[in-house]
Amino acid sequence: MKKKVWVLGVVMLVAICFSPSKGTGQPQELREEQNAVVSSEKELALKFLQGIQDGDKNKMYEASNLTAAIVDDSREKLIHTRKDKLTGQQRLEFEHVLRISGQIDFFMTKIKIVFPKSSRVLVLRKTTKESTGDIRHNAYLVKITYLKKGEAIRDKKGKLVREMVFPLQQLSRSVNGRSIHAFSFESKIADRDFEVLSYF
Repeated sequence: MKKKVWVLGVVMLVAICFSPSKGTGQPQELREEQNAVVSSEKELALKFLQGIQDGDKNKMYEASNLTAAIVDDSREKLIHTRKDKLTGQQRLEFEHVLRISGQIDFFMTKIKIVFPKSSRVLVLRKTTKESTGDIRHNAYLVKITYLKKGEAIRDKKGKLVREMVFPLQQLSRSVNGRSIHAFSFESKIADRDFEVLSYF
C-alpha cells in the first residue's frame, strides 16, 4: 500500500512540474515577439546592404523608411524655413533626412566596390545600444563572403580577402511621426578597416 501511495505521489509531482501553467504562455509569446522584432530589424539592415550591392537606391530608401517625396519635401522646407515657420526641432529632423539621403548617394558610389553582386552578405547578429532621447541605436555584425576571386577586395597588405566581418550602425529617430533609419559603417571599410576571417 505504501508503495502505491509513493508511486502515485511521484506521478502527481511529475505531472505538476511538466504540465503547462497559465503563466508560461506569456513569456513564450513575449520571446517570440522580441525575436520577430530582432529578425525584422536585421532584415532592414540586410536590405540596406543589398541595396548597395544591387546599386538600388530605392531599396536603400525603403530600408531607411524614406521616399524621394520625403527627401524633396525636407529640402523645400529647409529652403523656405521662415515661410514654413519651422521650429528648431523640425529643422533638425529635416536636416537628418537630407543627411541620410546624402549618405545613401555616397555609399552607392564609394562603398559599392566592397559589395560586388557575386558576394554573399549576412547579418550575423544585432545588439541594441543605449538610446538617447528619441534616437534608438542598433549595432549589427555583418559578414561578407567573396565567391569570385576576381571581385574580392584586398586588405591593407594587398592580400585577397575571402571572408570578412565589420560593424554596421543603425540610428532610428522620428521625423514627422515617421521612424527614419540611418545606417552607417563604424569602420572605414573603403579604407580596408575590417576584420578578415579568411583569404583566398
